[in-house]
Amino acid sequence: MYDKVTVVILAGGQSKRMLVQNKATVLFKDKPLITYVIDRMKSQAKHIVINTHQNQDDFVKFSLPLIDDALSNQEGPLLGMLTSLQKIKTDWIQFVPCDTPNLPHSLVADLMKAVEAQKTLAAVPETNDGLQSACLLCHTSTLKNLQDFFNQGGRKIEDWVRQLPFCVVRFHDQSQFININTPQELEKTLL
Repeated sequence: MYDKVTVVILAGGQSKRMLVQNKATVLFKDKPLITYVIDRMKSQAKHIVINTHQNQDDFVKFSLPLIDDALSNQEGPLLGMLTSLQKIKTDWIQFVPCDTPNLPHSLVADLMKAVEAQKTLAAVPETNDGLQSACLLCHTSTLKNLQDFFNQGGRKIEDWVRQLPFCVVRFHDQSQFININTPQELEKTLL
């Protein structure tokens, strides 16, 4: 378990494809979807917070610190990352989406090992589907770079990551990074 890493669960999306107000709290096998993410991450890092977008009441029951997006308008997950980088005090942040219930049990350890070995500021998992940029591990010193990127209109996580000194960590099991975005995906996803 890492003391110098804070896990930020990105849960500020609009959930349009799920046809609900907040997909993080949608029941998946009798538990809120975000519960699986919390369970996967609590053995990996000492600190876990939830990034929200003006819906903090939905998350009080999880008894985790909450970080509300800095802007009132919806700007996507990059705003959640920016807001979190502004507020978190640990050296490293591991971002994960609220809708990925099968995350690897060794995600933080594998990404930390890579950044330490390659002396980079960020690490991103990669599967056969490509980079899993919402599962980014980054150093908090990347804040200034992200502020500049965001202020210039950038909104794609992968575009921002490609500006950083980053490394890629290969994960062979694509199912560990499955995002549940629709009721149909919720129905067919297995843990």
